[in-house]
Amino acid sequence: MKRLLFSTLIILTFAAACATGTPPGSIPDHPLRPLADIDDSGLFSANQNGTKVTFTNDSLYLLDPDSGDKKKLSSAKPIALAWSPDGLSLAAAFERADFETELLVYSTGGMVMNEAVIPVALSQLYWSSRGDLLAVGFVLKVYSFGGNLRQLLYRIDDDTLVETLLTDSTLRPPLAEQVKPLLHKLLPVSFSPQGDELVFLRLHDPPEFSPYFQLLYQNWQFEKPRELLKTPLQAMSLNWEPSGNIVNVLSEEGLQTLNLWPSEGKAVVPLTAENYRFIDGRLYRGLELLADWGKKSQIQKLADGKFLLSVNRALYLGGGLKSHSASTYNEAGWNLRRWRYEELVTPSEYQKLLEEIDQ
Repeated sequence: MKRLLFSTLIILTFAAACATGTPPGSIPDHPLRPLADIDDSGLFSANQNGTKVTFTNDSLYLLDPDSGDKKKLSSAKPIALAWSPDGLSLAAAFERADFETELLVYSTGGMVMNEAVIPVALSQLYWSSRGDLLAVGFVLKVYSFGGNLRQLLYRIDDDTLVETLLTDSTLRPPLAEQVKPLLHKLLPVSFSPQGDELVFLRLHDPPEFSPYFQLLYQNWQFEKPRELLKTPLQAMSLNWEPSGNIVNVLSEEGLQTLNLWPSEGKAVVPLTAENYRFIDGRLYRGLELLADWGKKSQIQKLADGKFLLSVNRALYLGGGLKSHSASTYNEAGWNLRRWRYEELVTPSEYQKLLEEIDQ
């Protein structure tokens, strides 16, 4: 157990030490344009067309990239940001206390329109294509006889919080104490592009065996998760591909590409030439490496082939990617994915019905 936790700490320390120097040129003929200085968190978020950008630099700011106008929204420093699919609302999460998070929803003018408090430490904040504001977090209670770790999903609807229990784990006292300061790094959560499904980890601590993680996949409208794979206790990152059917899992064991709905029993799928992936600070198109900005860099793809990049305490606007359409809400497609998850339709029936919808 101590060896596994030590390995995890080594990974996290190594990642923190691998920031690059001055960012290299980006996509050919599309140099990076500096937008703002940011703090070490590298936290930023933009609406889909990139006309409104929020970032942190000890405080929370709203920036118009075209005019350069900047407005301070809060003197407090948020831990997560997410724009609504229509680009008219910004959700910001602030840590209030251990296992307590405040959520504020701002207008594009910077006015607070709604606020809520959820009794968890935040893991992920996301806005679905349908307009659901979603937050996932965890709470750990440590007793002399052991610990209880719960992960919960909240759907925030104005003043109403709809709670869904994702995991409930019992931990032995030594493990509970050891993982407590590491849980933000050890419990990643990633939503599908449409926001109706998510992947996350359940921590198991069996009495006679070493602890391990179970990677789970769930449509949050249905309470039963699917088990994908088991892994040793280690730091991981989880990222969906635009199709919403494939998840990339990066760990010290390497990169695994999982097809959530495999055909003919094959769980690993080939990459297509036009797939963009951002993994460990590297931007790929298919298997081609386009840029390497270092492990602490972060990216957000925008409309019209543009993207935002944070690296070395600076935020940049880049371009030169193939344009892509953001995930938009389609009620028929939304329902089809839920029916597929509930096994009311087979994957092949789902694909056929989806093709009929797209025609």
